[in-house]
Amino acid sequence: MVIKKDPPTGDGAAPSTPDPVVETTAAAPEAAAPVVAESVNATTDEATTGEAAPEAVASEATVDGERARHAHTVIRNHVLLSAAAGVIPVTFVDTAAAAVVQLRLLKELSDVYGVSFRADIGRSAVGTLLACVTPALLSGGFLGSAAVNAALNRVPVVGTVTRLATQPLFNAAFTYALGKVFQQHFASGGTFLTFDPDKVKTYFREKYDELRRRKGVVPDAAPEAVAA
Repeated sequence: MVIKKDPPTGDGAAPSTPDPVVETTAAAPEAAAPVVAESVNATTDEATTGEAAPEAVASEATVDGERARHAHTVIRNHVLLSAAAGVIPVTFVDTAAAAVVQLRLLKELSDVYGVSFRADIGRSAVGTLLACVTPALLSGGFLGSAAVNAALNRVPVVGTVTRLATQPLFNAAFTYALGKVFQQHFASGGTFLTFDPDKVKTYFREKYDELRRRKGVVPDAAPEAVAA
């Protein structure tokens, strides 16, 4: 039996056989490279997201602060207009003028917070909240009594003086409380359709009394913007 041998190579050395272990080891870094790259990218994305989150929160806080300042200015301007309506010397005309001012206040506040305006709901809310302070007027002091005011208004000169002493302050306090109630409601995501006067009566009365206790009818200036 003849055993056939492979011829030697040019330098007399036997031909080398590829080592599968070496080849696998050499290929491993190349296969691992995409995995490492994906891991680095994922880590970078997470870091970017983590940095963006505080910025988004700060931006939202800035927007809310600007809206609050704008709303405060709107309320302040309409308080002044409402007080001015209280000095109109013609009975019922002053009341009608104040009602127009208050409805316009709700319209501008809805614009500030991007809420669709509903005049019918606004008028209804004004009437309901007015009932919250009517008992206080009826049970107030002599000059603060609505019945006494109505009687005095029919007396020349005396009626005018009484109106100038009481009506501007009442209009201003009511308009201020109305504005603060709807500002709070809109800022919390509410709309005219979700407004429930029964739920805000306590807060309304607090704001009404707050302005009546002031020496003047003008609310404080708008607060400074929230720091970014």
